[in-house]
Amino acid sequence: MKLIIKADEENKTRIVGNCLSRCLIPGITVLLSGDLGAGKTTFTKALAEGLGIDPRHVTSPTFSILHHFHEGKIPLVHIDLYRLGQDPDLDEIGIDEYLDGHHIMVVEWSEYLGDESPLKYKALLIRLTFESENSRLFEFVFPDDLFNMMACFKKCLEGQGIEYESTGA
Repeated sequence: MKLIIKADEENKTRIVGNCLSRCLIPGITVLLSGDLGAGKTTFTKALAEGLGIDPRHVTSPTFSILHHFHEGKIPLVHIDLYRLGQDPDLDEIGIDEYLDGHHIMVVEWSEYLGDESPLKYKALLIRLTFESENSRLFEFVFPDDLFNMMACFKKCLEGQGIEYESTGA
């Protein structure tokens, strides 16, 4: 199931990220893909804020590769694969300790993951497209087993007055 949302101002991105954070459960992986400047880190800040993490502490982990936040309702791991390139060796960066079902993992540049990556198992995929300086298009792809999460997310969006388009595939 796909949901498509147009965010034509940064505050909408904040609302969308906050809504998603209300529906996430420990063990979920959120895979972000999109060009440079599409809003991956901005979205992650909004999601982190919804989890009770100060968004000012959330920066792109491009050079450190991984940031870990303990202070939220659910621990958040923020990973950036940009510098690692195609099919990175995830054992090398030590993410196996975060695949314990207690964390939420957000991965920027997820398009670099290989097809067999353990991070793709039951992951929520979010594609971000840069439309203009102030406008982004979000495409959320929910696997079938995350139906309840998607229903929660849609309910929150509706309560916040955020419009979305829903498709079955």
